[in-house]
Amino acid sequence: MTRPEELLALHHTPYFHDSSFCQLDGNRILHASGDGFNLSEDGGLTWSAEYPGHDTEGNRVGTSGTSLVRLAGQGLGLVGMREDASAATPEERSRSNHLVFWRSDDLGRTWQSPVRIPPPGVAHHAYQDVLLRTASGRLVLPVYIVLGQPDGPDHRALPISGKLVENQWVSTAAHFYDPHFSAVSVFYSDDEGRTWQRNRDGELMILRDWSTHFSYVNEPSVAEVAPKRLLLFMRTGLGRIFQAWSNDEGETWTRPQPTSLAASPAPAQIRTLPNGHLLSVWNQESEEEIRRGYNRTRISAAISRNGSSVWEFFQNVESLHEETRVEPGPLRPVSPAEFYLAPGQPAPERQGEYIHACAEHGRWSYPSVFVMQDRVLIAHTYSRYEPDPVRAQLVLSRVREGGFNQKLKALPLTWFYGGKEPADNPFLSQAYEPAKP
Repeated sequence: MTRPEELLALHHTPYFHDSSFCQLDGNRILHASGDGFNLSEDGGLTWSAEYPGHDTEGNRVGTSGTSLVRLAGQGLGLVGMREDASAATPEERSRSNHLVFWRSDDLGRTWQSPVRIPPPGVAHHAYQDVLLRTASGRLVLPVYIVLGQPDGPDHRALPISGKLVENQWVSTAAHFYDPHFSAVSVFYSDDEGRTWQRNRDGELMILRDWSTHFSYVNEPSVAEVAPKRLLLFMRTGLGRIFQAWSNDEGETWTRPQPTSLAASPAPAQIRTLPNGHLLSVWNQESEEEIRRGYNRTRISAAISRNGSSVWEFFQNVESLHEETRVEPGPLRPVSPAEFYLAPGQPAPERQGEYIHACAEHGRWSYPSVFVMQDRVLIAHTYSRYEPDPVRAQLVLSRVREGGFNQKLKALPLTWFYGGKEPADNPFLSQAYEPAKP
């Protein structure tokens, strides 16, 4: 990572990509993952042992897709995904996936029974750590739906992508050949999560011409840029993070449009810092890196001091690469050049200039980001391919005894500004002024 000597703390944890954080009082932070909780009394430097939470009926609180939020007074909110227990088959359980909201009025010591957020029908999903409470008190939850059949054209098995590491094949998959379509919507609540409404202008998707060229968006994250003005970041397969804007606290949205941030198909987090600047944390990769199988090998951070137009102070949160900034390529799908079809099918032609063996490989993605006054906590998945000491195979570091699959980093706010105190950029405001002789 960039300037690791500035780290305030580094924790190796087992929470993969299901972490969410909420400030209680002072430097006390509550962390939720799955159906477990733990506490930090010192702003994320040290953490308590994990403990369960229960609702008023005695049931465990929490599940995947965790998002915590602070409510008014002593209130906390928690979002997670659930499946209908009555579903008889795996397909029915998948289609029944929905989001629920738990509320606590005593800072998480006890929880009320969950409230269903979307109505029954199409299954809804959420990226973790994305529940926002705006300045007015409105809760905003960006979600996405997934549509379509699970196999490829002519019912063919999906291709697999990978590369040789230490002369052994490993996966570099990231939904490059996913046959599903996905679209984003936003739910909001004005009564502390008791009831929920959906944005009234329909699902968000990329429309590149009037009626024939659509692209998916999913795993959205949201930030409040100004009162009532929200910014949504979305994952795509077009080599960029896409964004959409709302000027009415999430009730209506612009069409998704590209940012200037290069990205592999992986989700991004967007946050507003205490000084009003924006922080993005995401998987930044170039077209060439993706083609060479290096997807999800760089988690980046960048700052925008003018509301997401210009991005500065590119840093590596975790990376196999020295470069901190990648120039985005054309808006088009990109996938690894080394891929394989199922046995019994002919081997495909591939772009040989992008296929190569390497000595090491890993993957890290799905950041959770928690902003405090003087620091930022970033949790992200982490795994490396390591040789087994006995068997002729590579294994992921997380499956070893005592292994971990997530890194949690506490970083001072100055780290995100190149090690200096945060300040506005005087040239950004001047750029919009009329030209002077």
